[in-house]
Amino acid sequence: MSKLPQTHSRTFARYWALRLLYQRELTHRDLNEMLEDSSQVLPQDQIEDCLHSCDNRDACEQFNFFELFAAEPQGYALDIANGVEKQQTDIDHLLSSALENWSLYRLPPVDRAIVRMGTWEILYNDDVPDSVSINEAVTLAKEFGGEDSSKFINGVLGKIAKLKKGAHD
Repeated sequence: MSKLPQTHSRTFARYWALRLLYQRELTHRDLNEMLEDSSQVLPQDQIEDCLHSCDNRDACEQFNFFELFAAEPQGYALDIANGVEKQQTDIDHLLSSALENWSLYRLPPVDRAIVRMGTWEILYNDDVPDSVSINEAVTLAKEFGGEDSSKFINGVLGKIAKLKKGAHD
């Protein structure tokens, strides 16, 4: 497991957004509903039970990883997750055309969440350069996706960025 970025960074916000969107995908629940009942937060007793064999918690990467998600998501993580939820129909339509001979719903849920996040950033967040959105999505795919996920996501988001640029020319 790689070391996570600092909790205040946009990169870490993307980890949180991925968790939220992945959970939303698997549970078919509305984001606000999940946030209201705090189902996305790992309770401390669940963290303790999960890591009971960890001798040195300060050095335990797994404990440190789970500990990062023991609080409510905020800021940019919520911007991404809410943005994807709000724009999902348009995002999925565009992704379906960019996938060429492949169905969005054939993608693994984690890849689907990552590519939706990247598409949202490219289309709806002008504060982040397209190349940064693509690189961040590729990094998430390398960490959490399958063997070829990062290459696939890089290609799809590259097409999305070209479509966006073509629409603005």
